[in-house]
Amino acid sequence: MMTDNYKHNIAKALIKFGQVLENLNSKKEIFFTRNPNAEQLIWNNPLAFFLAVLLDQGMKAEKAWEIPYLLKQRLGHLDVFKIASISDEEIISVFMEAPKLHRFPRRMALFVKKACQHIIEKYNGKVENIWNDKPESNELHQRFLEFQGIGQKKASMGTNMLVRDFKIEIKDKRGIDVSYDIQVRRIFLRTGLVYRDDMNLILQTARELNPEYPGILDFPCWIIGRKYCHPQNPECNKCPISNVCLKLLDKNLPEAY
Repeated sequence: MMTDNYKHNIAKALIKFGQVLENLNSKKEIFFTRNPNAEQLIWNNPLAFFLAVLLDQGMKAEKAWEIPYLLKQRLGHLDVFKIASISDEEIISVFMEAPKLHRFPRRMALFVKKACQHIIEKYNGKVENIWNDKPESNELHQRFLEFQGIGQKKASMGTNMLVRDFKIEIKDKRGIDVSYDIQVRRIFLRTGLVYRDDMNLILQTARELNPEYPGILDFPCWIIGRKYCHPQNPECNKCPISNVCLKLLDKNLPEAY
């Protein structure tokens, strides 16, 4: 088992790298998608942002975050009331139209419709009412979890992005966890922050390392997992935390999108 001092050194290195990423993001060098039009929609349309969080599953993130833009093109709008009232068959057909909007078109189509219905029923048809009352972080996380199709990973991701990228004001950051994402899991295992792949263990470890904002460890782990710490042939020599990482490369997980 790794010492507390070692774990805190890893956490410090991750946080430092995260600060570098934040500076890059402020210069618009890091994007949600590779499509400039989709990117602008995400930044300027709260429903597009929310639907991207909901749809971020089973495919590369850049493609998932482009879907709200493509959905708007096919529907001719991105109106929460119109989507909520559309028939199941029609919304499914929109997702199924070639090329399919998602790897799981039927399931995701219904998630989108049900999400819009929930937004109308609980948030007066305005998705930004989920977060614009300066809630506590735990409350905001719980609001995401109320939507069918959103679990721990998406709820933490959505909460984290609102605070980190969109600068939404909330009362605290203590309830923003890391997401139980395959990249985060791989980094926590290979650095020795945890000794087994267990969601509760990973969340608790992040909370202990940075109790005021556990989720600050999420994005640097995600980027390192995608760019350097590959499942096979990791590029440790290029990794920004290489000088402190034990490189437990036998700790591996299945391939991920």
